[in-house]
Amino acid sequence: MPSALVAVGFTTALPVAGVITLVAWGTITDHHVSDRRQRAPILTGTLISIALGLALLPTIGAPQELVAGVLCTVGGVVAVLVVNLAWKLSAHSAVAVFVVVGAMGFAGGWFAALLVVPLVVGWSRVTLAAHTPGQVLAGYVVGAVIGSAFVLAISG
Repeated sequence: MPSALVAVGFTTALPVAGVITLVAWGTITDHHVSDRRQRAPILTGTLISIALGLALLPTIGAPQELVAGVLCTVGGVVAVLVVNLAWKLSAHSAVAVFVVVGAMGFAGGWFAALLVVPLVVGWSRVTLAAHTPGQVLAGYVVGAVIGSAFVLAISG
């Protein structure tokens, strides 16, 4: 489906490619953007990329559920951006919960079995010393809120 490719391209592929390029150029520290001061410009660039994708989606007849998912992704990126100005929230944990909650709302409750994925992601972030348990839990909360917003958007 071309609209899904556009959504993935502008919400994920282009921002990741940008980060990888900036790491290769030595402009940012690493692909995790470990230096919090470097995150705001990266997340702002991600929002610009997503906005361009959102502008394209209606012109190619994207399903409303896909547009809702991308809009909720914007909400998640903004939440992470705001929190990360002062503290290091786990975006990995937020995304993992968002995806599982969204999948449960979109395709049914049997996706609840996937709740093990955010637990493993959170465990790995703490084990790798990338985040504290509190930062992982905060990510879970953001992901649950954004995932719930997606479920409400597609059920309305």
